[in-house]
Amino acid sequence: MIKLLLVDDEKGLCEYLRDFFKPRGYDIFIATNGQDALNIVKKENPELVLLDINMPGMDGLEVLRHIKNISSQTKVIMVTIRDDADTEEKAKNLGADEFVKKPFTIDYLEDVVILKVNEMTKSKEPARILIVDDEEGIRDSLRKFLAGRFECEIFEAGNGEVALDLLRANKFDLVFLDIKMPGISGMDVIREKKKLDYRPYFWVITRFDSEEVAHKVIEQGADDYIPKPFSLRVLDSKVRNFLAMIGKYKPKGSADSEI
Repeated sequence: MIKLLLVDDEKGLCEYLRDFFKPRGYDIFIATNGQDALNIVKKENPELVLLDINMPGMDGLEVLRHIKNISSQTKVIMVTIRDDADTEEKAKNLGADEFVKKPFTIDYLEDVVILKVNEMTKSKEPARILIVDDEEGIRDSLRKFLAGRFECEIFEAGNGEVALDLLRANKFDLVFLDIKMPGISGMDVIREKKKLDYRPYFWVITRFDSEEVAHKVIEQGADDYIPKPFSLRVLDSKVRNFLAMIGKYKPKGSADSEI
């Protein structure tokens, strides 16, 4: 899990960004002043920092200098309302990795974060994704969506038995798994996960939308739970973040619809 430190004297903005990035798989830390930020860097060693430049007391440029002295590998994205070349040049000389100007859209900020995470974990191998669902229409929609957005290898299984054969013969990064299938159910497939010699991520997709089902599949070994119908725009964000974290984010296009 990528550790992301949010540094801004506007606590409300930090909390908003925390609520946005935390469900996307980041381990979030918040600091509203420079000294607290440095204490967190020393203790937690975050891989990525979103750092405001305009802060009372120790400003962002000074915090940046200290962060890079503590950990030169930490990626620091400077967030600022300043739009002058002098400030940007100073930040670059201190080791800033990217700049985001306020006001920004959350989608733009997410793209910047994803690309920086991908730089840290980049792999030459494409992602391998398995779609398991007895509904051919669901498999087709997911395959077209994934193939249109990401460079990845996509496999399909219409039942649990085929899914298990594929899981044993290949190494997948991500598995989209329906729960209710004839014969070997999605739950049965999840239970077999422990017997594999690698650890794929399982995202359960099901029409059973309840906290009880969600807790049950997570307890059995699923990594996430996505109720049907779902927005491909939301799924796009989740997949992008996941692929970035494993270093296999290679974008291709766009999509926006519902399954």
